[in-house]
Amino acid sequence: MLDLDRRWSRPAPTPAQVRADTVGGVVAAVLSVVSLEVWRSGAGVELKDPLLVHALFALAGLLFAGRRRIPLTTLLAESAIFIVIGERQPMLGVIFTLQIILFVSLYSAWAWSRRPRSLLVTSALVIVAMFGWLVWQFVRDAPAPAPQVGLLPRYGALITYTLAINVIYFFGAMAWGHGAWRSARQQAEIAERTAAQRRAQDRDRDSAVQAERVRIARDLHDVVAHHVSGIGVQAAGASRIIGSRPDDARQSLELIERSSRQAVQQMHQLVGLLRADGDDDGRGPQPGLADLHTLASPDGTPVVTFRQVGEPFEVPPTVSLSLFRIAQEAVANLRRHARAGVGEVVVRYTAAGDDEPASVEVEVIDDGRATGDDAPVESGGFGLTGIRERAVMHGGSHEIGPRPEGGFRVRVRIPVAV
Repeated sequence: MLDLDRRWSRPAPTPAQVRADTVGGVVAAVLSVVSLEVWRSGAGVELKDPLLVHALFALAGLLFAGRRRIPLTTLLAESAIFIVIGERQPMLGVIFTLQIILFVSLYSAWAWSRRPRSLLVTSALVIVAMFGWLVWQFVRDAPAPAPQVGLLPRYGALITYTLAINVIYFFGAMAWGHGAWRSARQQAEIAERTAAQRRAQDRDRDSAVQAERVRIARDLHDVVAHHVSGIGVQAAGASRIIGSRPDDARQSLELIERSSRQAVQQMHQLVGLLRADGDDDGRGPQPGLADLHTLASPDGTPVVTFRQVGEPFEVPPTVSLSLFRIAQEAVANLRRHARAGVGEVVVRYTAAGDDEPASVEVEVIDDGRATGDDAPVESGGFGLTGIRERAVMHGGSHEIGPRPEGGFRVRVRIPVAV
């Protein structure tokens, strides 16, 4: 209750909440009238004006329907009804349904009001009116003097007890309602932070995908450009010797044909993943399978080793570069997410069989914990998306996920025509 900062405005109730309050109002009206009849029958009290009293009890229940839409108006109306009923017949104020309805209306005002100043003024008005009315009743209806049977005078004890109960009643409802309002504010703040984080993650994901496409654009320039430059050199040589050495010129033209086919094939593989024109930075020599050993760190933490299986053979530059990037991203994930002690980078060269083409496989494994929020496959890592796309781009297969024996595996196999 001491934290009365209500600058946040609670959203209006939803249609479902309004419908629930409407149904609740009808039920409260019925229960109010029924409880009135049950109580007066049991207490043997005659109503001075039965029609008015029944109408007031029913109205008190029906007003329950506005407790979230018009909380302050509902509170004022319920308080006025309570005082009117108490003035008509004071004994009716003890009926539990009337007590509960007034309590809920005060709670709802503090839980749902979207006008802080009006809330404080209304609450002060209700408190002053209620306690003033109680004091007036004590003064007006003072009983005849009676012998003292306890530690306190009889009438003084009655006043003290009644005031204490009402303080707990009114301020308890206000505190409970304010606590509900603060809880709603905290939930809204959490939802807003979650939405902001989600938007930031989406922006980061888009940026990472864009960066990956830019890198592929550089790969396109570096890997395919040498084919075009080679074609130019061969064409220039063929034009000079086509008259004097036609056989040599024919060989140059055949080489031009092969290079052009390879260039077109590699361009088709790479351009499908591009989303934007790449920048011109970092056009140094691109790494390949021969550089996989540089990803190992036998003396680091975690320890990452390198192993080669099979006899190496010539691999197209685009495939070689993509496999290196795949292993590079997998090792980076190993160090960032896996919480592993040991990792291994393996490259396997598989010669062509009777029905199977030659293939190259890169595998990165670790002994870390691949479950929970830190698992690479669950982290929304942008590199894993790039790994899958690179594998598909070259017509290969991929396996990314936890290992049965523990740890995590990234394995990509790409067929190679040799």
